[in-house]
Amino acid sequence: MMYPLVRELAASAAPHRVPVAVTCRVLKLARQPYYRWLASPVTDTELAEA
Repeated sequence: MMYPLVRELAASAAPHRVPVAVTCRVLKLARQPYYRWLASPVTDTELAEA
């Protein structure tokens, strides 16, 4: 999953901050699922499997 990478690159503490829109475009990811994941990084299915 690439979402943790997007979050890390967009962090304000990152040495070279890359906007989420740019990162998602380069990685060919949609932004909406990223923001949905950001709100709830662990899905119900992952919790059930754990």
